[in-house]
Parts: sequence; structure tokens; C-alpha cells
Amino acid sequence: MNGLVWETPYFSYAVRKLPKGCQLCVKGEKLVLFVTGKCPRDCFYCPLSEHRREDVVYANERPVKTLDDIIEEVLLQEAKGAGVTGGDPMARLERTVEYIGLLKETFGRDFHIHLYTTGALATEENLEKLYEAGLDEIRFHPDLFNPNSKLFNLEIENIKKAFEFDWDVGGEIPSIPGQMERMKWYAKFLDGLGAKFLNVNELEFSETNLRAILDRGYKPVSNESAAINGSLELGLEFLEWGEKNTSLSYHLCTAKLKDAVQLRNRLKRTARNIARPYMEVTEEGTLRFGIAEYKALDELYDFLVEEAGVPPEWLYINYERGRIEMPEEVALELAGAIEGDVRFFIVEEYPTFDRLEVERTPLQ
Repeated sequence: MNGLVWETPYFSYAVRKLPKGCQLCVKGEKLVLFVTGKCPRDCFYCPLSEHRREDVVYANERPVKTLDDIIEEVLLQEAKGAGVTGGDPMARLERTVEYIGLLKETFGRDFHIHLYTTGALATEENLEKLYEAGLDEIRFHPDLFNPNSKLFNLEIENIKKAFEFDWDVGGEIPSIPGQMERMKWYAKFLDGLGAKFLNVNELEFSETNLRAILDRGYKPVSNESAAINGSLELGLEFLEWGEKNTSLSYHLCTAKLKDAVQLRNRLKRTARNIARPYMEVTEEGTLRFGIAEYKALDELYDFLVEEAGVPPEWLYINYERGRIEMPEEVALELAGAIEGDVRFFIVEEYPTFDRLEVERTPLQ
């Protein structure tokens, strides 16, 4: 890279200074607050799953049923801020305003909150509600690649209104091969208004957008990657142009950053708060430990303590998951000594609310 476009320690690229929201996000310090899947637009590259396109709320991977769920997730992650996303959070404005107010009231003014929106619903009245609630940073993603739509013209006019408030204003768009001129137009537009930054995301496919992406002639980088061929290269070229032609800060957020850095750092922060003594926190932020499965867990527990001599503090009966959890070393030793219908495994799980299992190794 040239000296003006610099590579961050997080496998991403930047011009000038990273936005405050990004500074916290790459370290895993931002709660991901998904307030609704509803959105006034239908972008072909939208990666949301079918379930997330409904009117649902999540704090990280935790379904939100009460306000306490959000607070609990912040505490477990030791988050220093939140990214409010969707869908378009402004499609459920009162809910969004309530959540922002709750977080600011509970964790203080320094708890940094940024929000993503299309701009379609960003009336002056709605923007004022977000500002009064304590929003620190707003990122606009207009229908840039469909400039003839009625929504686009509305979004552009609404974006101008955001500069009436004392917060950080910027843009966030995907890097779509063949769309350099539209990206340049948006950068000049934001720069002319006095925006602080424009973030560019490497285009990726998901189960829900793959067909629409392939139909437009785009292809994945490889069989092992969800990134789209040419997106990263276009993003880098765009940053070099942006540095020379605008005063904006830029951040090119790569697929590798999201998967290998941001998620891992967030998992590590959570893992150290929820890991039981018998669990190992891996370099990837997963929880690794041994388990035993048997049809009668209480009976197995009594046998392990009374007959096999395992200290009770090394065992945990997880009735919900139908297993007894223990240190990896204990599972390895017991697997070679106990016969019958008991099955032993080493498992790795995310330290998330859904405790997604990512690996399971049988020991017999």
C-alpha cells in the first residue's frame, strides 16, 4: 500500500482516522444490537437470514424479550458501546430510541452508540429523537446503486438534515465491482456536507443473497471464502482515490476482519466472563471442555463421584443439553476406563447465548 492508505492491525485498510464506532468494534468492544429486520428497501446484496428479516430483536446472539436481556449481554461482553443495526432501526424508531436511552442511562455518556440507517425514514423529527436519546454516530447507506428510485432522492435530502445535530455523521456502503462512479459520487456528496467518514465493506454472499449476486455475474473469491471477487481490489482503489480527492476518513472493512478479528475478540471478552472452571478459553474465543452423555444423568453423576472418585467440583450436570460437563483431561481419562452406554466427547462451543457447537470429537 502507499503511505496514505494504511493497513490496520485488523486486516482492514484505512485513510486517515478510523471512526470511533470502528475503533471499538474491531476490538470486540461493541454490542451488536439488532433492533428489527424490517427495512424500507430490498437490496439485492442484503445478507440477512430469512428469520432476521422479520421484526425480531437480538443483543448479539441473544433474543431480546426484556430490557434486562440487553443489559445482561452488555455486562457479559464488557462492551464499551453498541452498534444499532437491522434492517433499518428507524423502521422501529420508538423501540430504537428506548434502547439508546436505556444504554446511556445505565452505562453513562461515554458508552458509545452508533446506528446504521438507509436514510429513508430520517426526517428531522426522527433524527432529533435519536439525538436527544444520546446517539453518538449515525451512518447512512442510501440506495446508491439504484439512483433512479424515489427512495434514493428522499434519502439524499434526509441525509442533509443530519448535519443540524452535533454528532458524527458518515456513510457506510458495500464495495460492488463496477460501481466505482456511484461510490465516488457519494463520497463527494458527503464531503461537501462536512461528513467525517465513509466506511466501505467488502461484498460477501450469504444463503439468502447468493442467487441474486450470482445472477448479476459476481463470483466468490474461492470455495473457502464468502467474499466476492474484485470487491476488495475496488475498495482499495476507491480509498486511494478518496484520499486524493476528499477530506473524508475511510475504512475498508474486509471479510477477514469480521470473521477473524471482530467476532473472535467479542467472543473472548464474553468467554472470560461465562467460562466455568472446567472450561478452557481457546485462542479463537471458544469454550473447550469434556462431556459425558447417558440416559440417566443423576445416576451417572453419582457413579462418577462415588465409584470413579471424580471430585464433585469438576462436574456439572447440564440437564438442558442432556450431558455432564467436565475438564477435558477428566473426560479423556474416564473415556478409557468406563465401559457401557456412556459416551464421552470433547466439544468446542461459542460463548454466546445460543452456545453454538463448532466442534465435537468422540473419545471412544
